[in-house]
Amino acid sequence: MKKHLYFLLLPVLLLQNCSFLEQSDFIETKIISSNLNEKIIYKYYQTGIGKHKVDFYSVNKSDSTKLFEHNIEDALFTANTYTISDNQNELIIRTKLFSEVKKLVTRNGKSIILTNR
Repeated sequence: MKKHLYFLLLPVLLLQNCSFLEQSDFIETKIISSNLNEKIIYKYYQTGIGKHKVDFYSVNKSDSTKLFEHNIEDALFTANTYTISDNQNELIIRTKLFSEVKKLVTRNGKSIILTNR
């Protein structure tokens, strides 16, 4: 009996850990900055009931680098969460969802600033 139980639980546990199952929670992708060398994008995912995750990426040809991720609640997801200002070598993303300031520089030299101001 125990062998049958292990035999039935093993496929369930393997499928639970597969990353392709998480893709059904994907909501949208938006390009927030683009030039000849790179694009800055964000992707929205639903991670649970009333919970979302936003991933910011730098995309250069076929290579992508995750810049940072951000978790938000459902009430804040439907509101205008981010205000984006794009200058020549600087992208400023304003949000009131947290108090710290994050600064990154992409491989192509674009400054990304995530701030609450």
